[in-house]
Amino acid sequence: MEHNGEISPDLSKERKEKKKERMRLVVEDDDDERGDKNQQADAFIRNFRNQLKIQREESFKRFQEMINRGI
Repeated sequence: MEHNGEISPDLSKERKEKKKERMRLVVEDDDDERGDKNQQADAFIRNFRNQLKIQREESFKRFQEMINRGI
């Protein structure tokens, strides 16, 4: 309640608690998004490394075939 333009301590405390709760929700959402982004980044890196490994194996196989042909 306001008395002479002032906010009562109870109302002020309630507003602060609501603000803290909203901030907590925002932080939790950010953590979830970071977690999702981290998982996506990890999956991308794993896939990239796997592709490099496959390319390296294929290249080595072609090299061995070339050597075996005598070229």
